[in-house]
Amino acid sequence: MAKRITFDRSLYLPEAVEAAAATYADYAEVEVTPGDDATVAVISGGGNDPDVVAHSFCNHVLYETIARLRRETLRETA
Repeated sequence: MAKRITFDRSLYLPEAVEAAAATYADYAEVEVTPGDDATVAVISGGGNDPDVVAHSFCNHVLYETIARLRRETLRETA
């Protein structure tokens, strides 16, 4: 069963969702659709537990967002 997850752009960077999708390509099929207010990821396929994959994917999107914002802040202060 496919999982549809919406990442609000006020909290998550679209680039972070794309990076997480690339990372999880070995575990499931991830289709990313950017929008004006949110980025939507649809996770399907793979033989793994879909809930575990979806939760792990969300954690990775959060990590990617934090890491990218931190790098950007460090560049601005350097």
